[in-house]
Amino acid sequence: MLLSLTIGTALVLSACGGGGGSTSASTSTLPGSTTTLSTISSANSTQVAGNAYAANGAIGNSSTGVSTLVTGVSIEGTGVSTVSPALDLVMQAFDSGAPKLLTGVSTSQACPGGGTIAINGTAQSQTGPSNGDNLTFTATNCVENGATINGAFTVILSGITGTVSTTGAWSATLDFQFNAFGVTSGSESVTATGDMKIGYNQSSSTSKSLAISGKSLQGSQSKAGVKVADRTLTDYSATSVIFGSTVNTTANYTMSGNTSSLGQFTYTVKNLQPFVSTIGGTPTSGSMIINGASSSVTVTVIDANNVRLDYSAKGDGVITQTITVSWTTLKSSL
Repeated sequence: MLLSLTIGTALVLSACGGGGGSTSASTSTLPGSTTTLSTISSANSTQVAGNAYAANGAIGNSSTGVSTLVTGVSIEGTGVSTVSPALDLVMQAFDSGAPKLLTGVSTSQACPGGGTIAINGTAQSQTGPSNGDNLTFTATNCVENGATINGAFTVILSGITGTVSTTGAWSATLDFQFNAFGVTSGSESVTATGDMKIGYNQSSSTSKSLAISGKSLQGSQSKAGVKVADRTLTDYSATSVIFGSTVNTTANYTMSGNTSSLGQFTYTVKNLQPFVSTIGGTPTSGSMIINGASSSVTVTVIDANNVRLDYSAKGDGVITQTITVSWTTLKSSL
């Protein structure tokens, strides 16, 4: 059995689109910081909102694919998962069908659809994950659940309680360091570099929660071989609670980078109300605000088909423009 903690994160912290967009004016800084925020205009508010929602998927919406511990990579509307395959590979390393891991382990194994995965590091036990396990995974054209994986990541396990299983109560902390870890599915590719801590807690097969955080996570997204955007999330945090088929997610972070539609940008993003969805589905409720330099846009979910965008030219809560767009429009506005 493929034992996997599946987090269907749409890690679309995405790569430089190469021109085409104008750089936003920047006139204000975050309190207690030298970070300069970019201005949000009525003309680019949809692109800003779509960009933030895509980044939100990297951490806040990352858990919408957590349906069971035995599912594989999931693809969401906002991109290809990278964390899900990473966790798959970690848990495969301890699966009863995989080569036994020993202290000072160095092994290579074939991936189900072709390619290889090399594992180096230290494992405390041959029978399952243990506190202090420190492993580096390097994928070379590794095909897993229809996705092609390349690049590397290191993971350190700690705080393990209970017995890892699909149904029982257990918890663990996984500290990831991604190094150009990339996943390609169909025409879309994503690559991640940076740190991520995942605190996983399961009380039953249908009741789970995740706490995700990190200092800096950079990512790139390409479609049909063309880079779409670059994004970096700093001092980010997110929570996700899964009960049955319902997922509640929230996130908070500073986002900077470059897209073809926005040029260079820096914004802060925060959920005002959790995004609520069924596993793998589009949110049906929730809201988030994106703050720029003396300006903001608030995204409020109307239903599974549409969202409302409230633009405030002064960022003071006074709405100067309201439009309704479809989820399809929002997700394709990068």
